[in-house]
Amino acid sequence: MLDEAAIERFVRDDYPRLVNAVAFLTGSLDVAEEMVQEALARAWAKSARQELIESLPNWVAAVAFNLARSRWRRIFVERRARERSAGHSEVRRAEPDRIDIERALATLPRRQREVAVLRYLIGMSTKEVAEVLRVSEGTVKNSLAKARAALAAQLQLDPTEVVVDADD
Repeated sequence: MLDEAAIERFVRDDYPRLVNAVAFLTGSLDVAEEMVQEALARAWAKSARQELIESLPNWVAAVAFNLARSRWRRIFVERRARERSAGHSEVRRAEPDRIDIERALATLPRRQREVAVLRYLIGMSTKEVAEVLRVSEGTVKNSLAKARAALAAQLQLDPTEVVVDADD
């Protein structure tokens, strides 16, 4: 069961990092903060039902990422519906005014973006990323390799200079 001390540790040690990571997925710090807070509230409710949460940061990250995915699906469906009703056949995207890394992450396929954010921005191990996303470690490592290559190209980095942890 979560106690006040565990929540305080989470808020102090993990909350800011997790909000920033989710913001890379959502494109909005405010939306990210809402999602992490919602995930934390769900963790509290789960704990109140005497359900075990082994790692609060990992559990909250998984729930917040699921909320972000749901948000993107909802936005996509709404956008398609508006375009159909307006008779427009092409999707118009406003160019976001964000830092280079956000733009580069936005170009990645969903799985690559998620593993890169969880691994490099949140600092989870490949095993933890696999558990959060419910995929194999091999899938995580493969997605990380593809994400690194794509990010290196987007950011005009030399891929041979990209530092990779032994965990990857």
